[in-house]
Formats: sequence, C-alpha cells, structure tokens
Amino acid sequence: MSIKALDKSNSAPNKASTRKVLESSLANKRAATDLVNQMGSHYIAALIVATSVSQTTDFAALKVGDMVAMIPATAGNADAIGPIATAGDLGQAAVVGNMYLVLRANSI
Repeated sequence: MSIKALDKSNSAPNKASTRKVLESSLANKRAATDLVNQMGSHYIAALIVATSVSQTTDFAALKVGDMVAMIPATAGNADAIGPIATAGDLGQAAVVGNMYLVLRANSI
C-alpha cells in the first residue's frame, strides 16, 4: 500500500506525518531484527539464585530444552546443565547460593 493510499486528505502536512510514521515503523522493525540476529540463537530467560538444594523449588521458570549454566557462589568452575528434560526441574540437586543462568532458544 502506498503512502498516498493511506493519506486520504492528500495535504502536505498529513503526507509528511504519514511518511514519518511509516519510516519510523520500518526502522524499528529493522533494528529489532538486527538485534535478534546479533544475539545469536539463544537469549537469557532467567537468572536464578538457589535458596534450597531442591531441584524444583527455585526452578519453575525452566522449560524443556533450556540450557543452564551453573555459576558457583565461591571460587570454582561454571558447569553446563541441560538440555532440561522436564519443565520446572533442574535434573540435579541445586547448590544453595549458586546462580543458574537459563538460556532459551530464540523462536524467531
């Protein structure tokens, strides 16, 4: 659809206004698409700090297929967990105080 078709009054101020709105909308769509492409295939869905050793208590945000990076509260190495097989279940005992970074695949 052309800008002229959208602008029923065909006056100069309305044409400029319509053009500006359409150009802005297209620019925002391009920027959003570029941002998603730059982020790669996953995004950060949650950052959880374990308050219990339970593998379910703090992990309701987990979905099947999520990848989790466990970041220890004390000196040590991060550990990869996943993919998650059961929603809301870490699949192993949590460590109190450790952070769990949840990565989820982009659906776009």
